[in-house]
Amino acid sequence: MPRNPLQGAVDKARRFQTLHREGDILVVCNAWDGASARVFEHAGAQAVGTGSAGVAFSHGYADGEIMPREKVLAAIGEIVGAVDVPVTADIVTGYGDTIDAVVDMVRSVIALGAVGVNIEDSDALGEARLADASLQTEKIRAVCEAVRKSGVPIVVNARTDSYWLKLGSEADRLSESIARANCYREAGADCLFVPSVVDARTIKTLVGEIAGPLNVLAVAGCPPIAQLQQLGVRRVSQGSGPMRATMMLTRRIAQDLLSSGTYARFHDDAIPYAEANRLFE
Repeated sequence: MPRNPLQGAVDKARRFQTLHREGDILVVCNAWDGASARVFEHAGAQAVGTGSAGVAFSHGYADGEIMPREKVLAAIGEIVGAVDVPVTADIVTGYGDTIDAVVDMVRSVIALGAVGVNIEDSDALGEARLADASLQTEKIRAVCEAVRKSGVPIVVNARTDSYWLKLGSEADRLSESIARANCYREAGADCLFVPSVVDARTIKTLVGEIAGPLNVLAVAGCPPIAQLQQLGVRRVSQGSGPMRATMMLTRRIAQDLLSSGTYARFHDDAIPYAEANRLFE
């Protein structure tokens, strides 16, 4: 009997789901193009994620759904095609003004072979604020229903941004994050993402109070991965950090070239040409 063409994606999605429930903490390495994704995979990453800011910067755009939808999808497809490990796609708030448009974006991501999506709940328009919780819950529910109908059980990672936007007091951020994450979990989200939380006690509280796997972001001050695992965190990502570090290296290479005329910075710590070439053979 011929193999179902979706079976490969289904198997990869199921593996990605399992990584959120079993074993050690899942380190999702955030890539911005095929080369960075392949380097992460070769280093041993079990999964790769696109980061909206890193992808946008690498294509000459600011973050925040400014990069055109078709270019975002092309970048996701490039990363999926460069690796064999599961890829999860950061689609910011969903690239759509309506729930139907967001669902269509998710379907497009699934068609490319990605097996996860990040959807955040901050309002991209005007001042920093969270989207209406009931509307966001409806959006997550619709996305999860579309995923069910697709037959590919991708991981829906629902992000809530009280800490990211530094809204209200510490107590307000904590209670809002817990309430929203649990609403999104009830709507079907597989993982709950609270970026910019760094206090170990707060992270432990989030793990205990949120009824699903917790994803945190490795921002400055975040506990190391071993401690996050002890606290019960199931997934850690880095956002645009690795890409911005690469931008800084590029800046320093340029400064060396243009000021001292030296080459050591990109000669001494570069992957040899032949090895880099083999990564893509």
